[in-house]
Amino acid sequence: MAAQIDNMFSIVLFLAVGMNLGELIGNIPTGLTALTAYLGYYAVPEWLFGTTLGKSLFSLRVRQLSGEPCTARQALIRTLLRLVEVNPVLFGAVPAGIAILSTSRRQRIGDLLAGTVVVRRADLPGAATQRQVVRVVRRRGR
Repeated sequence: MAAQIDNMFSIVLFLAVGMNLGELIGNIPTGLTALTAYLGYYAVPEWLFGTTLGKSLFSLRVRQLSGEPCTARQALIRTLLRLVEVNPVLFGAVPAGIAILSTSRRQRIGDLLAGTVVVRRADLPGAATQRQVVRVVRRRGR
C-alpha cells in the first residue's frame, strides 16, 4: 500500500510539473523536469528523512544494512532502479515483487544494489543504538 500511495503522489507531481511548464519551456525540457520531479519525490525524502509520504503512513523507514540512515547515493540508486522495477512497460511492479519475495530481507533490486533495506519504525526504537538497529536488519535476513 505504501508503494501505491507513493506512486500516486509522484504521478500527481509529475503531471503538475509537466502540465504547468509545457508551454513555457518546450516539450523535451518539460519532460525532463517532470521526470526529475517524479524521481525526486522518492530520492530526496528517503535521503533526508529516511522515508516518503507513503512509507511514513505505514511507519516504514529506509536504512543501510548497517542500520544507519541511507545516504544520498543510496537513495539515488534505489530511485533510479525504480525505473526498471516498477515500469508499466516492463510488466509493472513484477520485477520488484519477484525480488522482494525471493530475498531473505524482502529487498527490491534497488535495495540490493544500494545496500539498503526497508524496516518498520517499530523495529527501530526512538533511542535505538546502532547495535540494536543492526540486529533488527539482520533478523529480517533470516
